[in-house]
Amino acid sequence: MARRLRLFPWMLLLLVLAIAGLVWSGLNLYRASVYNHKLEAGQLQGGQSARELFADAALLAEQGQTEKALELYIEAAAKGDDALRKAAYFNSGNLYLAQSVDTLESEGYVAWDKVGPLMSLCKENYSKALLIDPEWIEAKYNLELALRLSPTFAGVKTPNRYNEDDDEVKEDEKRPDGWPSIPGFPRGMP
Repeated sequence: MARRLRLFPWMLLLLVLAIAGLVWSGLNLYRASVYNHKLEAGQLQGGQSARELFADAALLAEQGQTEKALELYIEAAAKGDDALRKAAYFNSGNLYLAQSVDTLESEGYVAWDKVGPLMSLCKENYSKALLIDPEWIEAKYNLELALRLSPTFAGVKTPNRYNEDDDEVKEDEKRPDGWPSIPGFPRGMP
């Protein structure tokens, strides 16, 4: 009898912890049910967790509200784990790439000044996704596509960069004229 009385507080504590665990699990199941119901109905989650922000951003992107979707992807990337950050960066890059292509198709090459910054953001987001998962084939493919549309010439010596440190122009390094001074491959030439 004395043994039972000594174990009674521990058994009572175990019972309280079990009930608290059941209540917590039930609450999480209810939240998951509400979350899934809103996803099926196509409604915004309106929450502040990383997954809810990501789901809202994806829904807004489907509805064509790109700017709001990009803001929510940034928030989700700041709050989420590596898998969610990777997906948020990838989806942001996709949105920037789609905006660039749409702008070029609607306005033509005259809009290249508008498209340049979008392409830079696109490449930056794909690169961030690849920093998290360097083996991600889809991100590599999309980054390659973005680089083909808008090549990056970082580190390439152009006429303006020949003698940034020196004021004197050496005889060996005269500035080239014509096609050799333009970075990239010239069009219409073999």
